[in-house]
Amino acid sequence: MSRIRHLFAFFLVCIATTAMAADEAELLGPMAAEEARTRTLNWLSSQGVTDQQQVATAGQLWAFGNEPPSTAELHERVIRTFGLIRPDVEQLLAACQFGSLAVPPTSLFAGELPDAFFASNLKAHVGRFFSQSGFYDEALELFSGVEPQQLVDPAAYLFHRAVCEHRLLKKDEGLATLEQLLKNTSDVPVRYSSVAELMQTDLQRLKDKSLDEVSRMMSDVERRLGLGRGGARVQKVEEEIVARLDELIKKLEQQQGGGGGGGASGNQNQSGSPASDSRIKGSTAPGEVDERDIGHRSGWGELPPKQQTRARNLIDRELPPHYRNAIEQYLKKLAARPRKSSGS
Repeated sequence: MSRIRHLFAFFLVCIATTAMAADEAELLGPMAAEEARTRTLNWLSSQGVTDQQQVATAGQLWAFGNEPPSTAELHERVIRTFGLIRPDVEQLLAACQFGSLAVPPTSLFAGELPDAFFASNLKAHVGRFFSQSGFYDEALELFSGVEPQQLVDPAAYLFHRAVCEHRLLKKDEGLATLEQLLKNTSDVPVRYSSVAELMQTDLQRLKDKSLDEVSRMMSDVERRLGLGRGGARVQKVEEEIVARLDELIKKLEQQQGGGGGGGASGNQNQSGSPASDSRIKGSTAPGEVDERDIGHRSGWGELPPKQQTRARNLIDRELPPHYRNAIEQYLKKLAARPRKSSGS
């Protein structure tokens, strides 16, 4: 019996040890300086470089002083080495200029890249630029092909991925990424962890079909229009926003006992026709974007006069000023959009 107990105890210890090893394997952390240098120079060697000047420049780039470079500096050295050896990478990096409304071409990633270290770190780098430039969809597309274990700076990758998921209201995905960053990644810079905790709390509180979610959807549409995008995806979101606003207005009507036709309790200094106000030529508003040929769906932004008045009165009475102003400005912009057809 004693022997059986000892064997059972040994079995439990083995299980616990295996579980601990698995947990440790899942923990991400910054790549050590020596490992980053070795892997980068191994990649360089695999490229068959014969230019001695390139080899010498790379050698100088990876010569450490008394203090090893920071994680961010190591990442930059890796990317600079990639650009030094491959002209297509250098061209891509040159195209990643802040302030551009055009997404840099990513044809380099179209085919399969056999070297996981090269592919993951370059995708993470370009994806970070996309994230900082507001190209959230494109950033997530690149991030989906990243192997975190191959990264020099996994914390930066996870942070920017979470930013994109947060801005695109991908609640479940965003919370999973933030969980990985905050609990399963070591040596996360405070600037990342502090903002990550705020994003985590924000996503946890976000409710489906709430006024908060609608407001964020409107902001995302304006972001896309600011980038000159008004195709089928944006039009679909626009229709969903109108449907949700209509649903919210109906709920407010129910709370008011089915009323809402009069305007006595509304703000008497405000116009009862936001669509008309928005058509005053030469007028501008903060945050206004250039009008583009982004298409038109029948009836978009044009409620019948009675419904306009009812909706406005309900919004004036029931909604907080922040949301009320956001909805009003949003509907004005939509009503003022020129009627043009688009094939996108």
